[in-house]
Order: sequence, then C-alpha cells, then structure tokens
Amino acid sequence: MFDKIIKVNGLLISLRPYSEARAKQLRSVNEEINAYIEKHPDQTIDELSRKLRASWYRKKAEVLWEPKMPYPDGFFESEEFEMSLLKDTEDFFMRRKLYL
Repeated sequence: MFDKIIKVNGLLISLRPYSEARAKQLRSVNEEINAYIEKHPDQTIDELSRKLRASWYRKKAEVLWEPKMPYPDGFFESEEFEMSLLKDTEDFFMRRKLYL
C-alpha cells in the first residue's frame, strides 16, 4: 500500500500514487507553464506575479497532493510556501513511472 505523508507549511498532505491520468494532468500543467515561458522569454521567475505562480503551484498540488484539511486562504501565494517540497513531490511522482 502507498501511504506517504508530508508536512507543508504545517499542513499534513498525502501524496497521491502514480497513475497515467495524473501524469497526463501534470504534463498539461507543465505545458501551460512552458507555453507562458516561450511567450515571455525575457521574464525571470521573480518578475512573474505571485498570483500566476500560485495558480501553477495549486494546479500541480491538485494532481500530486491530497491535503488532510482544506488549503488555507493564500496558501500557495504566501512567501512562506515551501515550493521545493512541491518540486520534490513532482520528482518522486515521476520516478514512480519507472517501476511500471
């Protein structure tokens, strides 16, 4: 059984197991991000609006995470949001495919 739990900004979150449907959803989010980057090649990550970054974080989290409680208001927009844990989760998720 797959049961991996992490804590992000104090919120307990279960990691969702790998599935082709989730992988497809994640690829779609990454394609959206890449399309934006291609349209705005000179824009740095720091120049992106916090709201835009937060919307991408939320989309990825909705694919990868199952929060034990609802996300608090401003969870993904906060300067304290631990985005590295989202990236680590994405990497962990994609490595699961290797075992199929």
